[in-house]
Amino acid sequence: MGKSWKETRLRLYDRFYEPTFTTEQNLENRPPGIDREHWRWFLDYRAEPETKGKCKKNVVNRSKQQYTHTGSSKSFARRIEEETLLLQSEEQGRIVGRGELWIKVHKKKDGSYINDEARAIGEKIEEIEQQDESSRMLSQNDSIAQVFGKEKPGRVRGVGFGPTPSQLFGPNSHASGNGVQQEETQRKLLELQAELEGEKLKRKAMEDEAASDKKKMKAMESALIYLFQRQGEELPPEIAAGTGFVE
Repeated sequence: MGKSWKETRLRLYDRFYEPTFTTEQNLENRPPGIDREHWRWFLDYRAEPETKGKCKKNVVNRSKQQYTHTGSSKSFARRIEEETLLLQSEEQGRIVGRGELWIKVHKKKDGSYINDEARAIGEKIEEIEQQDESSRMLSQNDSIAQVFGKEKPGRVRGVGFGPTPSQLFGPNSHASGNGVQQEETQRKLLELQAELEGEKLKRKAMEDEAASDKKKMKAMESALIYLFQRQGEELPPEIAAGTGFVE
């Protein structure tokens, strides 16, 4: 959602803003349906030195990006979940590791890598996993960790924005390839996923309850309006205002 809104703002700015126009001319040239003062605020925001600095930095960062992927807008974590569900039906529940998925999303439909940098990384991942099968499982020493290095604080590559390194691996854990640590990491990941699903179900139940209450209120309003109309009377102003009823 955030990315879509960001791209929409960029398209509007590129299409309607003219550097050679005066402020007033650009305000008159605003997109259809956009409030004049809202467009003024947006143009002022784009003109701020801090905003211009961020834009330049983003351009530089994009130019340095060596290996994009073929996974469209889907997150790495979502691709892992989808691939795992697919393999559960095909190969009796085999879990997809971060390394295997990294290779999948950096290849074209014909099986070739998207570029030389991606091929070099993919081949390194394959080499590590062939030499040590335990590196296929999510851990601080799996194939992705060995190729890309230590996880950054606050997130773990390939598992979304929820779990942090300390949640998955423990606050004082160190890189290790032993089976005990890997099993513990997998257990923690499953617990976090289950907790997240539980929260989603709770939120869904609350939303359903709110929707049900709204329907009941609408039904009561309709019944009230009907009763007053049957008696040939108008709704009292305070009730009419509350129901949004207009004669």
